[in-house]
Amino acid sequence: MSGPAAHSLMGQVCTERALKRAARQCMGRAGAPGGDGMSWRAFRQDMPARITTLAASLADGAWRPSPHRILEFDAWGKRHTVTIPTVGDRIVHRAVRNAIEPVLAQRAYPPWMYGWRSRAGRPLAVAAAARHLADGNRWVVDIDVAAASTGVGLEDAIGSVARFVHDGSLLTVVRRILTALPDPLAPGSGLSPLFTNLRMTPVDHRLGGHLVVRMTDNYTVFCPTRPAAEEVWSYLADLLADHGMTPATAKSKIWRPHAEDLYAAG
Repeated sequence: MSGPAAHSLMGQVCTERALKRAARQCMGRAGAPGGDGMSWRAFRQDMPARITTLAASLADGAWRPSPHRILEFDAWGKRHTVTIPTVGDRIVHRAVRNAIEPVLAQRAYPPWMYGWRSRAGRPLAVAAAARHLADGNRWVVDIDVAAASTGVGLEDAIGSVARFVHDGSLLTVVRRILTALPDPLAPGSGLSPLFTNLRMTPVDHRLGGHLVVRMTDNYTVFCPTRPAAEEVWSYLADLLADHGMTPATAKSKIWRPHAEDLYAAG
């Protein structure tokens, strides 16, 4: 994408067409009401007028996030906290993501990154892994990053997208979204996957020359021998530490898998 496009992205967020597209994408996922109690069913009953109002508030700079609802639950042996934005806020989050991700796909994301992005899911990651294994790189450094979506400050999160997007109006909306969240990468936010990817991008950019597949927050690096894999493990662990991340000990290892054994959680 050329430079001027990255400076004029707000127009891709505040139109009724963009918001209707974002609403359709959001409706494809089940979701509980946010702080205002409005369900998708209620929103759809007067959706054209609601979208018109939302577009106008974004266009004139008046839009502000609504109160979120916090949900806590137990699963997989631990306590989880999820932020639930309102239906209207979810639409804005998705529209912002739709505008930003094409820029990141060209400027920030490596070609071997899969998951948390359009048309780059697990089947393509497995196919890429199969090619590396077939070429004789049977030893795999398989590192699942521990808590990749935690420990990021507000300014760091905003700065991560500002490196690639320079539209001041859009960045103002991003700041308002993130400021209203309990944590910039709070689970439940429609922008959490994008900002988690951005958090890992500096590590991605230091892995040139290696045979890598990243599926969401799971790095796999393909090596011809175990000693080579052990060397890569140390290098990648150090890179993660430089950016405030660590391998999840229970989920990370060096092994000789089949391609289908990889990225199961993805």
